[in-house]
Amino acid sequence: MVSHYLGTGIAGIVSYGIYLPDNIITSSEISKLSGIPREVIEEKQGWRIKRVSRPDEMPSEMAIKAAFNALDGSRAHGIGPGDIDGIIYVGSEFKDYGVWMISTRIQDALGIREAFAFDIAAMCAGYVVGLAIAKRLSDLADNILLVASSKESYLVNYRDHNTSWVYDFADGASAVVISRRYGRNTILESSLISDGRFWGAVVVRSLGAASLVDGRKPEKHYFESLIDKEQIKESLSTASRRNFVRVIREAVETSGYSVKDIDLLVLNHMKRSFHIEIVRELGIEPSRAPYLEEYGHTQSSDMIIGLDIGIKIGLVKQGSIVVLASGGTGFIWGATVVRWG
Repeated sequence: MVSHYLGTGIAGIVSYGIYLPDNIITSSEISKLSGIPREVIEEKQGWRIKRVSRPDEMPSEMAIKAAFNALDGSRAHGIGPGDIDGIIYVGSEFKDYGVWMISTRIQDALGIREAFAFDIAAMCAGYVVGLAIAKRLSDLADNILLVASSKESYLVNYRDHNTSWVYDFADGASAVVISRRYGRNTILESSLISDGRFWGAVVVRSLGAASLVDGRKPEKHYFESLIDKEQIKESLSTASRRNFVRVIREAVETSGYSVKDIDLLVLNHMKRSFHIEIVRELGIEPSRAPYLEEYGHTQSSDMIIGLDIGIKIGLVKQGSIVVLASGGTGFIWGATVVRWG
């Protein structure tokens, strides 16, 4: 396995926006659906409540709301919709439609005509990959909007205990405006690594071309795993812990810092014990790595939700070193460093 470092341009985070649906689902409700005790869901899976969108609330709608929220913040710095040169969608592949770009739908809703727009597919690692790409593209574009959205709670089958590790999947959206002219909140270096052995860890078979072969016509589309649950538990857990630690260390060190300099570590939501293991192995104070038990796992938007929490509780100040680190099913791990202020 080879890791690659990305980033030659100069860009900073100007603003961000978050949209979370009003509807929530609780651990008690999932306990009744799944037959798994509430205490196990809360202590092992690590969440109490999560947001769930309305059935008619499309991923693009949530993405557009988050984008407008981010642009509300960037206007104070002279960046409105008409100043955006590029849009990169970094969220879930479960979109309004199949074989479809959501980024151009966002572009149209924002009234942006003179800009590029494209989607990337890095699953839950979308933001760490997207920030690295946007930084490089800052040589070509002054202002770039990153947007993520997820409605993946609707893909969870709570009666399938083989995929119980996705019970935390939640809905919501986020957006980030970055600019090469801002001069603050600078995006530093990134590290990415993948392991193709786990390509089948989580799939939605019925939404892909494979469904043409197996002839299945399900009433609902659900996550399933093509890999044995015990193999996932043992092999993937070991690889994931190793690769999380690796990309975080590499990203921080190539940015000119060390792990002890991290003021805020944002990890995507994962089971509580795994979160503790990663933080402990890195030697970071647990208080510097907020745990998203009140949100569940909102796909790649975990990064922006965690950043927002870190800012609100006072972990992020002038000169703070922020690390965003996430793993995406398939499997990819990545970390991106931001020097705040």
